[in-house]
Amino acid sequence: MTSLKKFLTYFTLLIVLAIAGTASAKSAELTGIDVFDLDNETLRIEISYEGKRLDSDNISTDLRSGILRVELDNALPGRISRISGTQIQSGARNFVEKIIANETQPKHTSVQIHLNSAVENDYVKVSIERANRSEKKSERIVLDVKKYSAQDDWNWGETDNDNAYQRIIVLDPGHGGSDAGAIGPTGVTEKSVSLAVSLKAQKLLTADGYKVIMTRTTDIDVAAPGVPDSTELQARVNKAPPDADIFISVHCNAFSNGTANGMETYHAPTAIKGSRLARLLNEELFRLGGLNNRGVKAARFFVMTHSKCPASLIELGFITNPREEKLLASDAYQQKLAQAITNAVNRYFNQGGSD
Repeated sequence: MTSLKKFLTYFTLLIVLAIAGTASAKSAELTGIDVFDLDNETLRIEISYEGKRLDSDNISTDLRSGILRVELDNALPGRISRISGTQIQSGARNFVEKIIANETQPKHTSVQIHLNSAVENDYVKVSIERANRSEKKSERIVLDVKKYSAQDDWNWGETDNDNAYQRIIVLDPGHGGSDAGAIGPTGVTEKSVSLAVSLKAQKLLTADGYKVIMTRTTDIDVAAPGVPDSTELQARVNKAPPDADIFISVHCNAFSNGTANGMETYHAPTAIKGSRLARLLNEELFRLGGLNNRGVKAARFFVMTHSKCPASLIELGFITNPREEKLLASDAYQQKLAQAITNAVNRYFNQGGSD
């Protein structure tokens, strides 16, 4: 009887191992990740694997907040889950900070490639390369990411040179004219606060050598009173010249509950440069303004998704909150916010994307 029990135990174990082996055989397993400069304009990421062949149905990508996420169905991280950053070649380290790979669900691997701002928005090309024995390469997923041109930072700071490139900043004071925006408990309007802060920021940025373009400098509709929102917002976007460097839209938040509080910043989904701009604005507004930090968020606000340059929308605080309404109406506090915007812009350019 004892021998029979042992036999059944061993037999059951063999079945379990066989099932596990079969399950593993049905999955691809990552064997390496290599990151290198394909050329002066393109960063290449090759994710090698063995086992079950993957196709486009197994792969999805998502680029947001400076992280390129590659989601792989029927794939296991293998030894890559225990390696972080060692496969990034020296030239590519200017563009990739680190790589993390984990099995987030059974037989589903998520590869997170942490990028800096030195890549173009919304450009990731994905392809699958079959094994090449002559080149000693296994099956691999290939991602090509377009880098931004180093010319973007050319001659920054050389304001004494007539040929020096002058950064162009577009400031968009939200609302205006027939559109008051949100209104605080004592009648302070969003349109007045956004304009006051933007005008103060214009002076500071101009003093720092930037060319500042305002979508409005007085209490007016940028397009015309009574036009559809999309027409008004497009008129604001159109104020930015083709060579504008960044676009910042200034607003105040509002909510039916007067206790809602804090500031926050936004960028368009997948916009890497925009997300970095939003993060720097968020850090500086929190540092100088001191309000509750509601974070950096992705959203499809019209002025961001239709802007031709990196863009961010900032919510300076809740004008419907009595305490924050009082702050937002204060000349001294508006000056702090303007300085925060200026500091963020300086960091965005001076650090050259390596923040």
